[in-house]
Amino acid sequence: MDDRQSDDGSGQQTPPNGPPPTIPPPPARPPAAPVRPSAWRRATGKQKTLLSVAAAGVALAVILTVISSSGSPDHSARGSGGPVADSPAVAAAHGTAAATALDGLPGIHLSAAYAPSGGKPVTQAELTVTDDGKASGTFEEPVTGKATMAWSGEQLYLKGDKEFWAQQGPQNGHDLTSSERWVAPEKRSGYYMLDSFGVNAGSLTPKSLAAIVRQVTSDPAAVQEDAGSPQGRRAISYTVDEQTVVLTADAPYTLVAIGFNPASARPVTTAAWHGKPGADAPAVSAGHRVVPADDGGRFFNPYFVAVPKPATDKETDATRAAAAEAAAAAVPPSSDARAARLQGPNFVTTFNSPYLCTSNPCSYAFTVTNEGDAAAEAVLHVSFPGIPDLAHPLGTLGPGQSKSVSGTRPNAAAGTGTTVRHTDYSWVYSSATYGPDPEVGQRLYARELKPDDVFVATPLKPLLANLLDQMTKDAPITDEEVNKKTIKVLRDANDEGQLPLLMTIAASGRLQNPGDLADSLSGLDKIGGVRVLQQIAHLVKTDPHAKVWYDGGYKASNGETYKTDYIYTSNRDGQELRRAVQVKTIEAWGKLWPRMGDGAEQLNGEHTKGSGKRKPENAPPGFERVLQINLEPSVGTVGYNADGVYLTNFLKSPRYAQARQNLCKPTGENRVDRLVIVNATGTHEWTDLTEIGVNCRTATG
Repeated sequence: MDDRQSDDGSGQQTPPNGPPPTIPPPPARPPAAPVRPSAWRRATGKQKTLLSVAAAGVALAVILTVISSSGSPDHSARGSGGPVADSPAVAAAHGTAAATALDGLPGIHLSAAYAPSGGKPVTQAELTVTDDGKASGTFEEPVTGKATMAWSGEQLYLKGDKEFWAQQGPQNGHDLTSSERWVAPEKRSGYYMLDSFGVNAGSLTPKSLAAIVRQVTSDPAAVQEDAGSPQGRRAISYTVDEQTVVLTADAPYTLVAIGFNPASARPVTTAAWHGKPGADAPAVSAGHRVVPADDGGRFFNPYFVAVPKPATDKETDATRAAAAEAAAAAVPPSSDARAARLQGPNFVTTFNSPYLCTSNPCSYAFTVTNEGDAAAEAVLHVSFPGIPDLAHPLGTLGPGQSKSVSGTRPNAAAGTGTTVRHTDYSWVYSSATYGPDPEVGQRLYARELKPDDVFVATPLKPLLANLLDQMTKDAPITDEEVNKKTIKVLRDANDEGQLPLLMTIAASGRLQNPGDLADSLSGLDKIGGVRVLQQIAHLVKTDPHAKVWYDGGYKASNGETYKTDYIYTSNRDGQELRRAVQVKTIEAWGKLWPRMGDGAEQLNGEHTKGSGKRKPENAPPGFERVLQINLEPSVGTVGYNADGVYLTNFLKSPRYAQARQNLCKPTGENRVDRLVIVNATGTHEWTDLTEIGVNCRTATG
């Protein structure tokens, strides 16, 4: 996608660095309702109080609010996000009281989220952790995948479904063939036991959390801010570097929420490899942040946020029982990459015919063996010079079972008096490899492509085959560059954990321009590109009527082709939706207005800066022009946790009158039909831009 322009502001008026100013609000209205969680990124910084996770799509926002507003119509109850003037001694006393209450708990329940580095999707977790370090609960990925988990004795145990394992990488669990078995994923040097939850769950004990509360609140450098009334009681947040705790403002002082980078939040530890029992993985210093030695994330550090509540005796007893059951029943993962590849059926063909044939016809013979660990039906296809493809159904082959086929074919050298060298071809079609449509296998075979070109375990091969086919089937078979480019981008996407999202999009059958994917995926090395991909995957999974053009490629009735970050049509409640969406992911308040201006121009084909040879983006005629702003946590506490009332007043503040004009054309027309801002409190939308002070006709004429 074309989201490469610089953020220099281009003469536009921008907010100052830091949070937006406090604006007296009009009567409050309820905030937009949060929807399901998607993806998130943690930025570092001393005054980044963040205890919510969010990323979103237009009308399909994906949100997890770990701390939310109370919903009270009294805006003052929501908290200003402004500074609190308690002295360090008072803050430390409050922290000590809250920590003492935690110390005495036999266990704690955590509604949590873990945001991996690298822009990967957030894992939502419900955990119960006992005072002696046993844990149990559930993990859930936002678009695909769920798992039951347990932790005991420094070992993670998982019972995940196929989609969950697909996002973890083959070195972590391997067991894609059974969602009803406990697996003990191994930690290999350089990797977490689980990419999507890199926290030692057993270290999240009440005493560990109490220690962090004491550390943060007793630090004289802790930044204090009003945190509103998330549980019906006024709260204050305390932040030091990458650690934030939120406590009730009045006695009895209790912990409302907690957030930290697990790599630098002792006594909590990462789920990293241990050189010897009890030894933590080494850490290295990188400026003002601590990065685990085996964390090579692209988008800053991982982050963990949680809302705690005391666990009951029944919950702690159930957790200890679950951990014991998992430890007794768990099987080890496959020992090497080859074993992971052989999960499910895996067919190998042996050519048994003589190398030289002097008779006419010639005989041929092949043996097909299932070297995998699951049974599946198979069809052997063979082709010889001058005769069409021959299909030999093999029936169902169990693990280790072989079947031979034989027949005759014409002698290619008959009547020539010479020796003719030629190549005979064979391949095996199975729905377990290529999916239910044999034509998918035929087309990939004709292009000399196969799912094995991109490393995934066998149970995922049908989804990958479908993706490969959709990306290449409209290109000429002779175009070898299409093959090379497709395989490269899919291998890169697999390395970055994005392949399950792509397979989900392709499996919907409603991506209208799959042939453009190889070019569109070039933006996945930036957080904005990752967020758009996550939004589209969520869109096609939750809206069964959505037809999507990713990164454009929409041909309108006027014969012109249009593109924005994504274009989609749908039908909701009997009404047709036609939307062109331009997405901007904002990581600093100072970039908000410039990026809004850029997006508005792109929706109207007016923005060429940074595009290079790419055609300017432009919404198709007759489509609603949607400008979506995703606020990342690094924008700061106030903006990231602002409700709709606050955002409305911020946007229409007189100080930004000049910047607002970037949402208007010189002719006095709006550049945007719908403005969407997504942050920790939900999805906030404006279709009447006069509500935020945009009056294009008045301003221009």
